[in-house]
Amino acid sequence: MVGVTGSFTTFLLLAAPVVGATGETAPSLPVQRFEQNGLAIELTIVPQEGSSETGTGLTAGQQATVKVALMDAKSGSPVLGIRPKGWMTGRASEMVADEHTCFEKIRRLAGGRLGARAEVDLNRYVVVTMNHDKTISVIDPQVEFGATKLESLVTLPGIGADWALSPDQSHLYVTIPEEDAVAVIQTGSRKLIQIIALGKGSRPGRILSQPDSSRFWVGLDGTGQVAVLDGEAHRWLKTVPVGRGLHTLAAVPDGQFIYVTNSHSDTVSVIDTQTMTPVVSVPVGKTPVAVTYSSVARRIYVGGVNGADIVAIDPSTHHLMARIPVPPGAVALATEPQGRFVFAVNQVESSLFVIDTATNTVTAATSVVKDPDQIVFTQRYAYVRGIESEKFTLLDLREARNGKLVPLDVQAGRQAPSAAPQELGVAPMIVPTPEGNAVMIANAPDATLHYYQEGMMAPSGTFSNYRRMPRGILVLDRSLREVAPGVYQATVTLPHAGRFDVPVLLDQPRMSHCFHVAVQESPVSTPPDSSSRAVRLQARFGSDLVSAHVPATLSFDLLDAATQEPIVGLHDVQVLIVEPPGTWQQRRWAKEERAGRYVITQSFPHAGEYRLLVQSPSRHLRFSDTSPALLTVAPPLSMSPTSRGQALKP
Repeated sequence: MVGVTGSFTTFLLLAAPVVGATGETAPSLPVQRFEQNGLAIELTIVPQEGSSETGTGLTAGQQATVKVALMDAKSGSPVLGIRPKGWMTGRASEMVADEHTCFEKIRRLAGGRLGARAEVDLNRYVVVTMNHDKTISVIDPQVEFGATKLESLVTLPGIGADWALSPDQSHLYVTIPEEDAVAVIQTGSRKLIQIIALGKGSRPGRILSQPDSSRFWVGLDGTGQVAVLDGEAHRWLKTVPVGRGLHTLAAVPDGQFIYVTNSHSDTVSVIDTQTMTPVVSVPVGKTPVAVTYSSVARRIYVGGVNGADIVAIDPSTHHLMARIPVPPGAVALATEPQGRFVFAVNQVESSLFVIDTATNTVTAATSVVKDPDQIVFTQRYAYVRGIESEKFTLLDLREARNGKLVPLDVQAGRQAPSAAPQELGVAPMIVPTPEGNAVMIANAPDATLHYYQEGMMAPSGTFSNYRRMPRGILVLDRSLREVAPGVYQATVTLPHAGRFDVPVLLDQPRMSHCFHVAVQESPVSTPPDSSSRAVRLQARFGSDLVSAHVPATLSFDLLDAATQEPIVGLHDVQVLIVEPPGTWQQRRWAKEERAGRYVITQSFPHAGEYRLLVQSPSRHLRFSDTSPALLTVAPPLSMSPTSRGQALKP
């Protein structure tokens, strides 16, 4: 650890000032630097753009960027291959941590004991699951304690199919085929902030985040089209015509072209991302459903379920460059991390083929778990999931590159995915963890998550998904991530005012230091804006009789509870109709009939008492935030008077 030979300095950060929402430049904040044995660690913590309230430094509750830079102490050249660990812990006293107390603090924090958890953990990630019950779960995988903690639950308007994170991981886009829409979730607040309607019958499926851009591309499986979404304004930009069928998407790294498979047309559509227009339609094998890009060969590779080859396309000319013979049945293609070898998963034969893109030949093949449908990579291994197997196949990438495949099947649950066929989808069910030598595996029938660490013969831990069947899994990385050579960065929320120690640890070479930072109280108490004020639901169901089996038009007003003024212009109002105790329920999207008045059309299965609740993500309104409206539905053909819907008073 740190010895007395280390030196510590503090100086002002004058370069790259942070600009706030008002356009004013935030004050210079200190860069702290520690040197030992020729290696330097620099720490800066600055408010994120627009988050500084006082203009005088760091304040409680604001978001800040933590940056750790590793460099040669003399030359300033970045030091590569070392991933730092860090924490922020509030000081119990004004005593500055000396070398000994810093060593003890890091030892406790790095040990992972529950009682020693930091207030801000810069090594943390959360697991996000897309579930069968129209929810998104955010889970803290406390691997060291063999447990999980459900941190947040986001309700979707329908069952999700696929999803993609924005490049900065600030937003998560989820496709919802049954609602012909894409839901937008803000990952910081973990709230549903927008629902982008894509047109009746569009059935959005797979989604792709465009490299080096804020745009998202969505395959509309109900039409021969692809939708382009603006990831900054969270809106629908344009629809681009492509071929018919199911669509899978891939992009070249420079973001110039998007490639879209069209399973019914037996083609691949090439789209210019600048003009958002189709360039050419390339005929390929039968029923293309798989596509990937090789960075070494600079080629797009496409495979089809009913095709007898994998085709290579040159992105510079969009011409076919090669046809690589393989048996029919390719359902997934993926390029290994070094970019040279393409792995093709064959579901018909329960096999896997490795293609060397330098020669466009198959260099290895092997049997894998039954009915494989997905493949995921870490730096050292490939993981293959099988629909008809409760195991996954593990393949060593070093051996695969040398033309050898020695598959190892590892248990990952009690039941095969096919035990819950309604939950089979396209979103990944295996995801690498940020440490790079482990994966999380979702098992829908068991409603569990499995943590597998490489080198083990079985998962190291099995965790609950809280009785929800996962349809997809991803990792939201909140740890220090490399954003430039030798520079690591994380976004944090400053938990409270006070003085904090910021211990930083390097494993190789072994080195540590406790930096210090002061966080001020926030002097500004900002009143809630209109979008977060309470809402009052006032039913206007009229005087017409509402009978079972007969569609009824139901209208209601949404009022600002403080001003009693109508709330106008909402485009994401959803109504939940429930028959207590909840055995029957339906959801409907409401339309604004006139200023502040919204309407739905609903048919009821039988006579009885029903409750109507509303939510609006853009208004931060949840179903539980307002008193329900009551409605009594009469039996069919009944001419007797019925109770009218009215809002319940709190």
